[in-house]
Amino acid sequence: MRPVLHRRTFGLGLTALLAAPTAGRATSIPDLMDRPPPELEELKWHPPLREAIQALINAHGHYSDTYNGNAPPYVVMDWNNTAIVGDVQQTLFLFMLEHFCFLLPAQKFRSLIHVHASSHPLPVPFANLAGQPVTFPDLVSDIVEDYSALAARYGHMPHPIAREELQDNPAMLAFRARMAFCHQAVAALHGPDAAQQWLIRLVAGQTQTDVITLSRAANEWCLGASISNQRWVCPASRPGKAGPVQADITQMLRLTPEMGNLLQILQEHGIDPIICSSALEDLIALFATSAEYGYNLRHEHVFGARLVERKGVMEPTEVSHYPFPAGVGKTELIRLHFEQKRKQPPLMIFAGESSTANLLKSFPDTPLCCLINRKQSEDMEVFLREAAQPAPAGTPRRLYLQGRDENTGEWRPHTSSLLLGSTTPTLPA
Repeated sequence: MRPVLHRRTFGLGLTALLAAPTAGRATSIPDLMDRPPPELEELKWHPPLREAIQALINAHGHYSDTYNGNAPPYVVMDWNNTAIVGDVQQTLFLFMLEHFCFLLPAQKFRSLIHVHASSHPLPVPFANLAGQPVTFPDLVSDIVEDYSALAARYGHMPHPIAREELQDNPAMLAFRARMAFCHQAVAALHGPDAAQQWLIRLVAGQTQTDVITLSRAANEWCLGASISNQRWVCPASRPGKAGPVQADITQMLRLTPEMGNLLQILQEHGIDPIICSSALEDLIALFATSAEYGYNLRHEHVFGARLVERKGVMEPTEVSHYPFPAGVGKTELIRLHFEQKRKQPPLMIFAGESSTANLLKSFPDTPLCCLINRKQSEDMEVFLREAAQPAPAGTPRRLYLQGRDENTGEWRPHTSSLLLGSTTPTLPA
């Protein structure tokens, strides 16, 4: 089913507003007093959350008497599953698999996907279709064999290669199933942050222009596609050493009008929205700085993972002396670039990524934290469960829950969410 129009084009409706100069620090106080402060649209915010956000904006923005333009308030938010529904790094990964967008020789590709793992079988449920155990070295060997076959046939063609050219090729079907299986196994072995770094390294060998072009194509493809769970299966004709495997993947990417409007209102109040995400910075900035998509942020306020570039080509190595923006690294970046310089914690935190628990712990004086109600890491689930509980009488609420409908990619005006494939609202348990 095609998405409804506004999921793709809400940003176009906001473009004129967002492209206009904000009612910022250059606006005189008499001008500010002549009109009421801009407010968040109702849209599909959970109403108590929207009211709390607006109250903080009014109290700390430059319509208030306490506003300090030399050290303006700032709000920190994740990108994946927060400012958008879905994950731009995952979206690029799936697109690169579907269109075989890889340029490295086979042996360099082997070193790219290899991680430190023993020859012991992978943990449950990582078995082949016959229920037999799978070892990581055998899985990598099978992936490289598929990759070599595809590179020999399609390596001379310009990328991305049309899906129609690839869809019936057994090596292609095996390659994408094994790569998705491998990514999920890395997450099980080494954790979600390591799995994210594994995904990011896959752009090695591409120029920054290549990566941005591929990401734009991936975004357009996924924004226009149905939200769905899919099962990728390795054909029996390519058993390899590990045996045929399968992987379940989720195809999901949608714009979030509520966040686009929030970013606009924050800036009109002189409050800086800061994006800090574990995805590759170039992918986030493509989305976040675009007026077309409806976000229109300043690039210097977007922080993501960074890879070394050598002669314009991405290397599979992270930039030194720059924290990986997940867990403690995310907190380090905010402390260094904002808390230390502005002498204040974030005014608000919006969290939807599984790597944000440390940020929530590290800024206990942040008065409002909005958590997206979705399945996350156990570290985040602790905060989600707390946000789902009624606030004690007489105690200001700090943690708020925002629900969404994963079947449509839209938010819900409730704390409960509809998980993909379900019609029953759920809260963290």
